[in-house]
This record gives sequence, structure tokens and C-alpha cells, in this order.
Amino acid sequence: MFGARKGEYEMPADAIPTKCASCGMGMVWIKTPAGKAVPLSVATIEVRDGVRYALPHFADCKDAKEWSKK
Repeated sequence: MFGARKGEYEMPADAIPTKCASCGMGMVWIKTPAGKAVPLSVATIEVRDGVRYALPHFADCKDAKEWSKK
């Protein structure tokens, strides 16, 4: 797909914005097709052909390392 970014997800139209508990940036939670919850960064939203896409919030959260599971 033209303009697609690696690792992005489609953001549902009914996604409810919230803030990251750690850094305070805007994000929304979605469920992947596999049923896994993923936070998407509002700052990375791109609209292509009327569909919103965003990258996981881990890509731009300054505190992402604190939340990673080792």
C-alpha cells in the first residue's frame, strides 16, 4: 500500500482517546486481529483514503523501556 509505514495499525473510527499514564501523550487502545491490546500514538496518525493509521505508542513514548516486558 502506498505510504504504509512498517508496524502501523488501522485506528477504528470509534477509538476513544486517552493519555499515557507515564508520559502524558495522547494515545488510544486498540485490539489487533489476534486480540492483543496495543496503544497507538495520536501524534503519529496518518489518514490515507479516508482511513486513519497510527504507530504504536512505544515508538514515541519517552518512558517505553519502563513498560517493556523482559
